[in-house]
Amino acid sequence: MDEPRPAEGWPDAPLTTDEARDLLDDEDVVAVWVMDHDEDTRATVLSENDPDDAVIELILETPTSFRMYSYTHGVNGTAWMDYGETEKGTDGVEMMLDTLESYHVLVGDPVR
Repeated sequence: MDEPRPAEGWPDAPLTTDEARDLLDDEDVVAVWVMDHDEDTRATVLSENDPDDAVIELILETPTSFRMYSYTHGVNGTAWMDYGETEKGTDGVEMMLDTLESYHVLVGDPVR
């Protein structure tokens, strides 16, 4: 996993569940994985104006890789951060598969 950097082209707010589902239509995404955070964690990131179904952490799976994103506090305020890409079939994939244990598939068909 890379050091996080601002996610280019992402909105300035958390995604709704429907917006996260729509990511399946992007490029070659085969599955959208999301994490269900507890209310205390959500309260540290989300404002009263954010949707109740806000998605604040997700992984996009393609046939060849995983790409992780998180809506979090940073030096420039709260924004989407890109944690980079983990290629399937490399040493780093085992850590990603362990990470996915904390996520569920929102939409799509994961490829293992």
